[in-house]
Amino acid sequence: MVETSIEFSIAILCYRAEEEIVPFVENLHKIMSLFQFEWELILVANFWQGSIDRTPEICQQLAERLPNVRVLAEPKQGAMGWDMRRGLEACRGKYVGVIDGDGQFPVEAVFSCFAKIKSDNFDLVKTYRVERHDSSYRRLISTVYNWLFHRFFRGSARLRDVNSKPKIMTREAYKKMVLRSDDWFIDAELILNCINLNLRIYEIPVEFHSLGARKSFVRPGAVLEFLKHMIECRFHFDSSVVKRN
Repeated sequence: MVETSIEFSIAILCYRAEEEIVPFVENLHKIMSLFQFEWELILVANFWQGSIDRTPEICQQLAERLPNVRVLAEPKQGAMGWDMRRGLEACRGKYVGVIDGDGQFPVEAVFSCFAKIKSDNFDLVKTYRVERHDSSYRRLISTVYNWLFHRFFRGSARLRDVNSKPKIMTREAYKKMVLRSDDWFIDAELILNCINLNLRIYEIPVEFHSLGARKSFVRPGAVLEFLKHMIECRFHFDSSVVKRN
């Protein structure tokens, strides 16, 4: 691997955000500018071929006027998981992270998570949502999903919120992971990698903001999709634990 002088890279998932991504990136850029080392923002603006989505163009305009910002805008070959994998692959820092760009997670959480992973010997630092200002539908899906996840996988009970972001990890930890999911299961797959590898995880409480006027991309079938993946992964997870022991 080529040595890099970049200390911290974070991928921002910008799918179909369009103009709404602008204040989020500007605020995060302001926070990152407080760091006294090299860093970068990766704007993941992947798009479906033939769709009417101005997000790639808007992200490119941001990158042209803000230093340390790069844009990844490719025709999509998968859903959120594919975007997240592509974003993490593009990160060049000694620490790498990911956050949703819809503004529900406060940008200050990036600073808190990075400060924690730098000061203590953790492999991954993430948030967990203690207060949620989103719909009862989203809260229900999250509650059911975390309940199922804790019962399917040994070692996950100590984790409060599988899908919460930002997730920030050392490059060494990230390089040990095998991430394949192209859909919403990517967050769970990343956490399962951490458990299987005996990586040290720390969670920081965060307030989850309202999504505003935009509708959620999480559909009612998401729980069934998660359940299908959990059943598939349960066998592989148990097998890998046996091999490791």
